[in-house]
Amino acid sequence: MKKTVCALLCAALAVTLACPAFAAEQPAEVNEAGAYLRERGVYRGDSTGSLMLDKGLTRAEMAAVITRLHGEGEVNPEHYTWACYFTDVPAWAKPYVGYCIANLLVSGYDSSRYGPNDPVNPAMACTVVLRCCGYADGEGSAWSYSTACDYVVSQGLISPATAQSPTITRGEMAVLIRRALQKQEAGQQTPPPVAVEAQAGAYQTHPDGSITISADSWSREDFSQQANPAVFTGYYTRELYNAIRQTLVDYGNQDSPDYRFAYTMVAKGDAYSAVKNVVGRMSGVLRYEHYAPKNLANYWQYLDYYAVDAKVQESYREPLEFIQPVIAEANQLASDREKVEYLHDYLCTLLAYEEGAKAMPPQAFAPHIGELKANCGAYAVDFKFLCSAVDIPCFTITTDIHGWNMVYVDGKWLHVDVSLNDLTHSRAILLSENYPRQIDQAPEATAFIKELLVPGSTK
Repeated sequence: MKKTVCALLCAALAVTLACPAFAAEQPAEVNEAGAYLRERGVYRGDSTGSLMLDKGLTRAEMAAVITRLHGEGEVNPEHYTWACYFTDVPAWAKPYVGYCIANLLVSGYDSSRYGPNDPVNPAMACTVVLRCCGYADGEGSAWSYSTACDYVVSQGLISPATAQSPTITRGEMAVLIRRALQKQEAGQQTPPPVAVEAQAGAYQTHPDGSITISADSWSREDFSQQANPAVFTGYYTRELYNAIRQTLVDYGNQDSPDYRFAYTMVAKGDAYSAVKNVVGRMSGVLRYEHYAPKNLANYWQYLDYYAVDAKVQESYREPLEFIQPVIAEANQLASDREKVEYLHDYLCTLLAYEEGAKAMPPQAFAPHIGELKANCGAYAVDFKFLCSAVDIPCFTITTDIHGWNMVYVDGKWLHVDVSLNDLTHSRAILLSENYPRQIDQAPEATAFIKELLVPGSTK
């Protein structure tokens, strides 16, 4: 009898150990969810086509999944490699982690460590899915990282057993995403006409998903008349210029009851990526990004409905505080030229060039011992941060292999390459009118940015 009981217990244990992945969620739903996400391009299989739904999910893999989910397959992750400043992320994952960092979907353990090979736990999974699938506005009020699992269970998105597991599998993540998307879609199958908050009649959505923007929601004036008409080519239209320029002009008045964003249409795909690249190149202390109306929870489904927001991102608040003594010194100088030279020299004391290293503002402008390693792109972002803090127009410019800055000083746009100057212990490219042998990979975008920051500056 004892042998029989023992055999039965061993058999039961063997079955339990052999099927860990489907212990919390039903196998049929796991497989259906996997197929659902494969069809949408969110999940991709291995070389054999297997979705590996019974396997664990790493933080790097999660970033890839979330990038495809949030970007709807319409963004090129390679455009976001610059945002991955962590030193432990492998090359294949940098674009995905960069995209998630740039869109405030994930965070690292500290300024240099992301933990790409660490397993994803339920709290991580629930947090990123809530941010992607229409629940972001509730963060900090309805839910937080520490309560995300309880909130997700209360919404019926995962089972309590999954929420209490130490890690989450690819199959369980698939179920979580599918349920969240289906719940979101169920409430918006026939979206009624709706107005953006505090902007009555700003737009209407139609049963086919198209959007019509009312005339009084375009820019309040034609700012483009101040700009060089030659910059309006391809994606870079007068309508886009007006929408972005209104945000630049009005920043600081967002809390006014009379304040409103200006809207335009930006097609999904290459056009959207190009526009996002433009506002990213301008971002300094302020981060410019696609404005998402708070009552349009699924705004990512309507990327063609476009306005630009400006805000100091949370991770830049401490760096901004750190550089205040430097900014105070710079503002005592008589001219913008002197300010640029002063900030250039200051940054050279903080950094040392090293290919592949990324000491971005949260790392560069914080207490540290010795010089931090940084590549050309990091130098350019850090210098742009400093210039924007003293109100000097500045943006980044790149070739296929190099990055530097342009600043507007003495009535003209001039080149500044802090990384080159620091590496060569010179001032070779400091307020230079030309940069020999360097070819801008996006000259149309560069001209458009110049006119956005300083209208008429390229005439």
